[in-house]
Amino acid sequence: MAGTDMGFSGDPLSINNNTAGIAISKQAQFSTVIEPVFMNGIRHADSLNNDDRSGNDRAILISSAWSTPLENHSDITVGLGFFAQGGVGFDYTNLNTAFGTTDDLTAMFGVFRLAPAIAWNVNDKLRIGFSGSINYSQAEQEIFPNTSDAGSGFAGLEIEDLSGVSYAWRAGLQYDINEQLTLGIAYGSDTKLVLKNGNATANFEAMGLGRVKYNSAKIDGLSLPSELGIGLAWQVSPQLTLGADFNYYRWRKALGKVSTTLSEAQTTGAPDSIKLTNDFGGQNQFARSIGAKFKLNDQTQITAGINHLGNIIKHGYESPLNNLLAKWHFTAGVNHEIAPHWETSIGYVYVPKIKRQYTNTQLPLGSDAEETCGAHWFAFGLTYTW
Repeated sequence: MAGTDMGFSGDPLSINNNTAGIAISKQAQFSTVIEPVFMNGIRHADSLNNDDRSGNDRAILISSAWSTPLENHSDITVGLGFFAQGGVGFDYTNLNTAFGTTDDLTAMFGVFRLAPAIAWNVNDKLRIGFSGSINYSQAEQEIFPNTSDAGSGFAGLEIEDLSGVSYAWRAGLQYDINEQLTLGIAYGSDTKLVLKNGNATANFEAMGLGRVKYNSAKIDGLSLPSELGIGLAWQVSPQLTLGADFNYYRWRKALGKVSTTLSEAQTTGAPDSIKLTNDFGGQNQFARSIGAKFKLNDQTQITAGINHLGNIIKHGYESPLNNLLAKWHFTAGVNHEIAPHWETSIGYVYVPKIKRQYTNTQLPLGSDAEETCGAHWFAFGLTYTW
């Protein structure tokens, strides 16, 4: 339902949105979802005659979670979830650069989350929940690794094998105002992307030093944003339920100034350490969503939703490596009980293309550039209830 989940959360995957929702079920549950993603609307064009689509345009995300009430304390529910939490993958090959070369520009980031959770039915109306999480992030990056320019001092860069572990938490509540109306509130802390213990190669060929290997590389300053959400679920009739969410995301901290540090050079005469700083231009934003469920019969219901998000990246800070321009998400789905204890779901998400023109002096890609963002994906879910 396009992220309309504050008041609706009720299966084990709720651990990753409003954790209080896992306390709704009086039985043990297991849920999993597989999401084939098609990012075929990601494109970069500029004044250097580049007009290319990102080569990394497909992915499959898998998340799973389990929850159960405690046998001797049925008002307490515990759970455990594994989530493909997020990431980006932009891959451009043979781009024309301002130095007259053609070269590659890539950024691959992935975040995976393991989250134990606990929720409590305080009374017949109020549920509260909490989850901690262990987050594993990994990354690799290429910034024109085959290009070197003595006049400007530009040295192409390739970084590999960055990874690390961080910790985060979420807390939430659900309150049944009456039999038809449920209020949901949740907060999730930011998730730092720990990216260290990598290695790098800097291209100093134009400076007479060849390609210099650095045995230590790290990137600091990236994270997934903290968020605060509030929403309502309203059962209009026995068949129809409507809902709305309002979320606030702190992107300014998550995508602010990002520093890349290289050390332990393996070539005599090369800089022993290098520190590069870029501003990703993140800015805090609100997201608004509405969603609906309609019960066709005792086994089947259909769902739909719309989500709108403001500009995550400040104008002028866009680049092929932070093409996070999507604003609208439209969704539709079907949930169906295929057998006793088994429920399946199919969902579809459509992100219409959006374009933004800009000038970003942090990359040698000419004076005028344009990013295009668009995607669609499916979600196939399965839930088993004991």
